[in-house]
Amino acid sequence: MTVAPAQFRPDPPSSGRPSWRTGPSRSLGEYCNDLSIMLGSLSIVMFWTFGFGILLGAGAVAAGIVANRHPAVEGNEPKALEALLGTLAGAFGIAAGLVFLAAALPQL
Repeated sequence: MTVAPAQFRPDPPSSGRPSWRTGPSRSLGEYCNDLSIMLGSLSIVMFWTFGFGILLGAGAVAAGIVANRHPAVEGNEPKALEALLGTLAGAFGIAAGLVFLAAALPQL
C-alpha cells in the first residue's frame, strides 16, 4: 500500500496585497468602535491602578467620539450604539478612577 505524495497548489500571483488578508478591509470607524469598547472595559477593570484607568477611559472616550463621527458608523445604528457604549464605559472608568484616587491619596 503506497500513499500518493501531497499535491500542493502554488499561491496565486501577488496583487500587492498581503496573502493573509482574505476579507474586505475594515474602515477606521469600525476599528475605533472596537477600540473604544476594549479601552472602556479595561478602564473599568483597571480603575484601581492610580491613574491608569483614567488614561484608558480617556482613550475610550476619544476613540468613541472618532467612531461616532466616521461616516461608516454614523449611518449604522448598531455600530453607533457600540461606539456610545464604549464612550460611556470610558466615562464610567474615569469616574471610578477619580473616586478611587480621591479615597486612596489621603491614606498615603
